[in-house]
Amino acid sequence: MLNKIKLSYLLISILFIGIAASYVSLSPLGTSNNSHEITYIQDKLSNGNLAPKMVIIPSGKGTIGGENFRSFQNEEPIYQVTINTSYALSETEITFEQYDLFCHETNIQCPNDDGWGRGQQPVINVTWADAMAYTEWLTKKTGVTYRLPSEAEWEFAARAGRNSKFWWGNEYEQGLDHCDRDLGDCPQGSDLAHPWKVGILTSNPFGLYDVTSNVAEWVLDCASDSHDNATGNHEPNYSGNCSDKIVKGANWLDAQPYVHHSSRMSLPKYYTSYAVGFRTLREIRK
Repeated sequence: MLNKIKLSYLLISILFIGIAASYVSLSPLGTSNNSHEITYIQDKLSNGNLAPKMVIIPSGKGTIGGENFRSFQNEEPIYQVTINTSYALSETEITFEQYDLFCHETNIQCPNDDGWGRGQQPVINVTWADAMAYTEWLTKKTGVTYRLPSEAEWEFAARAGRNSKFWWGNEYEQGLDHCDRDLGDCPQGSDLAHPWKVGILTSNPFGLYDVTSNVAEWVLDCASDSHDNATGNHEPNYSGNCSDKIVKGANWLDAQPYVHHSSRMSLPKYYTSYAVGFRTLREIRK
């Protein structure tokens, strides 16, 4: 069943001198099979370009964590999180097209695409610090707050507020939001040995693409071996080793048994990989 897309044009004035942010009704990128009503917003940058297309994530309660599938990424204990305020996440992982705009305007070196192309490919080979710099640039250009999501915000949104292993249930479905090439029958475009263009598979009920795969994603939280010190709300956990940061979700390299929303690993915040990117969070003002 197709998404019921909220068709409305909204405009708010942001209390920053000379800057306004516009909320624009937009259509979904690709396939969806749910009935959740989704609102898309997109801010205009002060240079006339558009910020990434964002999806509003409602407040609610959900489950974080799961069974530990890898010895180096402890996903326990499972705990309940309460998200008290809505927020917006980029509909897809940030693309090379979006990130290159930032690079060119700020005169920094753009990351290598490893020969897989730019454009609508998810940006890769970016550090946690690079991702943070991009969100700070968006904040400056729009007058509203952009940042990386916390682990809780990321996983709540990826699960679409559900308690199952995947946003669609507890059983893996090949080609829905991940392609294990060893299993075959991959959707066209995701059958290659590298990341695929964002938004070509199925969105979750909140309207987010590639939350189960494509590239893993940087979040705000400091590295930790478990969820023992989790905040229980939307706040990131800063009690661990803050020289390393959490990366959430599976990626295009992962075999099916390792694909799930509770997947987490710790990486040095200046580390780069062809399997790691990010998506942005936009705060919603009351």
